[in-house]
Parts: sequence; C-alpha cells; structure tokens
Amino acid sequence: MFFPTLCYYVRRIKGKLIIGALFLAACVQMLIKPEPYLTAAESGLNLFLYSVLPTLVPFSFITSFLSYSGGAELLFKALKKPSAILFNGSGAAGYAFSLSLLSGYPVGAKTVTELYNCGCIGREEVSKIAAFTSTTGPLFVLGTVGVKFIGESAAAIILISHIAATVLNGVLFGRGGGAKEITIAADENYFSAFSKAVGATANAALSVAVCMIVFNVGAALMNETGVLNAAGYLLEKAFLPTGGGKAFATGLIEMTMGSKMLSESLPVNSAAPLITALVTFGGGSVHMQSMYFLNDAGMKYSKFFTLKLSQTILAYAISSLIFAFAV
Repeated sequence: MFFPTLCYYVRRIKGKLIIGALFLAACVQMLIKPEPYLTAAESGLNLFLYSVLPTLVPFSFITSFLSYSGGAELLFKALKKPSAILFNGSGAAGYAFSLSLLSGYPVGAKTVTELYNCGCIGREEVSKIAAFTSTTGPLFVLGTVGVKFIGESAAAIILISHIAATVLNGVLFGRGGGAKEITIAADENYFSAFSKAVGATANAALSVAVCMIVFNVGAALMNETGVLNAAGYLLEKAFLPTGGGKAFATGLIEMTMGSKMLSESLPVNSAAPLITALVTFGGGSVHMQSMYFLNDAGMKYSKFFTLKLSQTILAYAISSLIFAFAV
C-alpha cells in the first residue's frame, strides 16, 4: 500500500515540476524576444474588443438580469414544449439552448451554471444540458467569419452545420436534461437585479478577455518555438490539405485566429468545413472560458471535452457533405 501511494505522489510532483518549468521557460522566452508576444496580446485584445465584446455584453447582461429578476420563468414556460420535443427536457433546458444559440460562447455555459446555482437544475442535468448549449453566436459566424474571412454564403452553411450538429449532439447525449421545474428565487428590487447583472456581465467579459489574450500569446509562443509548424506538418500528413495544417493547429488554441488563417490559405470549399470544425470545437480559449463557469456547477473537463469532440465531428461531417454535393 505504501509503495503505490508513494509512486502516486512522485508522479504528481513530477507533473507540477514539468508544468512549472514550461511556464518558466515561456517567461524567459518572452523576456528575450518580447515583440511577437506583445503583438499577440494586442491582437487578442482587439479580437475581444471588436469581435466578441459587442455581442457578449448585451446578451450576457440580459441572461443575468432575467435570472436575478425572475423574468426567466416566463421563457421557461414558453420553451417547455419545444425542449420536450427535442431533448425530452424542461423549459430551463430550452431557455439555456435558446440563449446559447443567440449569444455564443461562453453565455451557454454561464446560463447553465446560473440555472444550477438558482436550483432550477440538478448536478446530474448539468452535463446533459451542456451537450447542446455550447455554441458560437450567429453574429460571430455571419459577421466576423462571413464578412471578414470567407464570404457570407459559406458562413451561412457553416452556421447551419454548426446548429444542426448541436441539436444532434443534444439528442444523442442531452435527452432528459433539466427534468424539473423550480421557481427562481428572484430579487424583488429591480435595481438590485440590475446591479447584480452588471457585476456578472463584467466578470464574464473580463474572463473572456483574459482567456483570449493568454491563448493568443500561447499560440505565438508555439509559433516562435516551432511547435505549430510541427503540429501542422503532422496534421497535413494525417488528413488535412496542404497549407491548412498550421492554421488548423492554431485554431485549436484560438479559433478566431485559426479561422482567419484557414480562409487565407485554402480555397473556400476546403477551408469552410475546417472552419466549421474550429468554431464548433472552440479551441483552448473557448474551453477555458466555458469551464470558468461550468466548473462551479461540478462539471468535469473530460466530460465537456467529450461532448465538444462529438459535436465537432458531427459539424464537420455535415459541412463537408454540403460543400461536396450542394456547393
């Protein structure tokens, strides 16, 4: 008994030492050659300010205010039947699904956690509802990806594929999510609800901004050290078209940057399915944004990763079929 326990703690200490050494090496690298990392941080901040913040703040505030004021109960009732048909779930599940579709990352995760904290869903329902409430926003796909990157018609197909995959993922893994209905303990004072919603929105916005900057800098570190080139080479040898490997590897870290690179390096019919996969998977930045909230609801990252991987495979398959036969 003693020896296995000792081995367990030795492995944990080694893991912590390796992680610490990697972060220390990253700090040294940034001090030696700071320019690319300052540029990456600025790029991440600009992406947040001009592509994410304008849609995140209003929708995040609305969801928080509805929860704190009790107005969400009206939507629970309106969405009860559609949710029951699609996911065999309650109005709370339908409410989270609708807000996720309208708002994008990480509002779905934030809404699920708020529903858990107010007692509308139990811990066993969190992972089920998370199966269909982790989506990118239509404004991001049609505006940023469509107008700025790949074209509006291709972006529309990307969005349709993404939503279809989300619904299928919910049918496969989210049936029965949020079976009970509980009255929300709302603030009677709307000024109090407003103040709490502002605080929750500021907290969400700050967490997203930090994640985007950190992961942009992380992508720059991997680029400067050759990791992205190596990952891109392996991906192209495995299944990706030539020229798309490094862009896709970058998108696995920060999806917006990777989507932009794919649109610049591949033809539309080749780039669009891969962009569909990236915006559905979300990349490391979106995963951390989501787990920032879902961790408080007791959800394990391994479960979240599995759900996102399934959703991504479905989205890529749907998008590939459409671009292969209908475009």
